[in-house]
Amino acid sequence: MELTRFLAFLAAVLPVAYGAPSPVANSLHPEILAAMKRDLGLDAMQATARVAREISASEIIEQLKTSTGASFAGAWLAEDGTTINVGITDEALAAEVTAAGATPAIMATSLSKLQDAKAALDNQDISQAKTLAAGSAATGIAAYYVDVASNKLILEALPGSVAHAEALAAQVGLSASEFEVQTVESMPTTFATVRGGDAYLINRAARCSIGFSVTTGFVSAGHCGTVGSSATTSAGASLGTFSGSVFPGSADMSYIRTVTGTTLTAQINGYGSGNLPVSGSTASAVGASICRSGSTSGVHCGTVRALGATVTYAEGRVTGLTQTTVCAEPGDSGGSYYTGAQAQGVTSGGSGDCTVGGITYFQPVNEILSTYGLTLVRS
Repeated sequence: MELTRFLAFLAAVLPVAYGAPSPVANSLHPEILAAMKRDLGLDAMQATARVAREISASEIIEQLKTSTGASFAGAWLAEDGTTINVGITDEALAAEVTAAGATPAIMATSLSKLQDAKAALDNQDISQAKTLAAGSAATGIAAYYVDVASNKLILEALPGSVAHAEALAAQVGLSASEFEVQTVESMPTTFATVRGGDAYLINRAARCSIGFSVTTGFVSAGHCGTVGSSATTSAGASLGTFSGSVFPGSADMSYIRTVTGTTLTAQINGYGSGNLPVSGSTASAVGASICRSGSTSGVHCGTVRALGATVTYAEGRVTGLTQTTVCAEPGDSGGSYYTGAQAQGVTSGGSGDCTVGGITYFQPVNEILSTYGLTLVRS
């Protein structure tokens, strides 16, 4: 029972198949509905309808990404979750976008150019020379990502690194109109903690949250533990051993192979409202609603802000993360991100908390599955 309970911290996002949503996809659990009402202001009917629209939007976006080719400048859902905006650099493709059920937005820069610039930053040293001047402002590049709605590369920098961020953008070939530097007050941190609680412990010390069950164990965040680290319940029962872990660098992911006899369920801990089902791992679009389950703060919801973000932690940079408006707190690391019944990813880190709000990042689950050759346990 102890192992089963601790392996039920899982998550889900948009439905498994593209196209018309299945009944399971639209049957949102009461805990999900409650979280979406609290964090997004949606009643049950609105929340259910929004998730259904987000499912069909994924297919439309993928189709237009292919058909518009080099002119594709990104896609995002409007704040109400209804309008699908698709950016294009060639106005002649506007009719095609409209015919597909989306709203065309004529952009100056293609998504591929912005993504190439971001990739160039990923491959160079972005650290800033230290200054010894008294009273100098804090320095650091907190994160950078492509904001498809503004058609720009966004660089988040501490006050003392604004000019440095501008110089970095110029170095990778972006003009002043193709990037924006946003000032932030602090650097992101991971959400691991050394206190005990209702989650799993790494080497009987640090605490993280379980992400999703796979057929041979479960997945979580890479910063939670290194290969060979033990995973136990807070009561000391053995769960397994970290068989794979990446952090920092190209990901923040880990795979824990569980011991024989462990029950692996296709569920997410609903924190007071039963278990939530996991039926697939179709990725959600920018602007889509998304929820998170973690052992410290429970269930919270928000929206997807950016895909493929690079984040700078104290331990180093991590690429390929998804940025969201969902809050999180220490101990939530590794926990489930989901929309509807589709697994999205595992909590990496961020800033803020669930009292004042915050920005968080998650490691996409499909990359974890493909990297380690794992199969998601589905309901």
